[in-house]
Amino acid sequence: MIDLQQIMEKLEGAYSDHTLRGYRTDMQQFLRWCEAAGHEPLPAAPATIVAYVKGEGERLLPSTIRRRLCGIGRIHRLMRYDDPTRDEEVQLALRRVRRQKPGRPRQALGVTAKLRDQLIAVCSDDLIGFRDEILVRVGFDTLCRRGELVALRAQDLFENERGNLSILVRRAKNDQTGQGRIAPLSSATSDRVRAWLAQTGIETGPLLRPVYGEHLKRLYLEPVTISRVLKKLAGRAHAAASTRQGVSGHSLRVGAAQQLTLDGHSPLQIMRAGGWRSMAVVARYIENVDLDLWG
Repeated sequence: MIDLQQIMEKLEGAYSDHTLRGYRTDMQQFLRWCEAAGHEPLPAAPATIVAYVKGEGERLLPSTIRRRLCGIGRIHRLMRYDDPTRDEEVQLALRRVRRQKPGRPRQALGVTAKLRDQLIAVCSDDLIGFRDEILVRVGFDTLCRRGELVALRAQDLFENERGNLSILVRRAKNDQTGQGRIAPLSSATSDRVRAWLAQTGIETGPLLRPVYGEHLKRLYLEPVTISRVLKKLAGRAHAAASTRQGVSGHSLRVGAAQQLTLDGHSPLQIMRAGGWRSMAVVARYIENVDLDLWG
């Protein structure tokens, strides 16, 4: 009997909670598949992984298969087993899946400045509406990923030399050691964040919190909440169906990068603002921006 919980405990503290949940879910999926197919999951033979890739590749995206193999390989290495996902036959099977299902990664619909203002305008006048407004404003200004946004802490806010607020984004997907980056807030957002802190009395802990009635809980939001809030506000703003369906937890980051491009900022400036380390990633974020190059 495989004690997955005991295995996962060895990884605690080395990876973010989001990454650990992903490893756990992917390994659970693999264990169920092996049980149904009659294969040994730990240690798994390369032939088992090849069969898994072929079978699951018929219904899953190549990116999902690749992510699952990452988790499976990590667990094997943690248990001091040979990593079957590195076998050449497995890599060939993965290449076949990618060739059978070519396609570009889907990009979240960007919440640019115009849509951001529309979402803010329909935030309700109660505490949850105030929280939603802060979520939209801060998410846009900081270009945070959803996991980074919900992890922001009140004590990491400080006044910058322009008299506005800046905030330390402590840990990012590409910054596992937690060195962080400084994200400045606009004048309008700074004023609203100050009002939020004054009204709620928040001094330390999560900047964004669950709201129950007219009470805040000293808890961090779940990352999925970002998507839910944006979809709720898009519906309330009577946005087009494509907008309501397209917004996600990544939309504020995508839209802010697109807006910076429209405002004439260079790719290097955008990389710095969003904490990117690859120009290629930034190029993909802004590829849908209509620059009207030819008038």
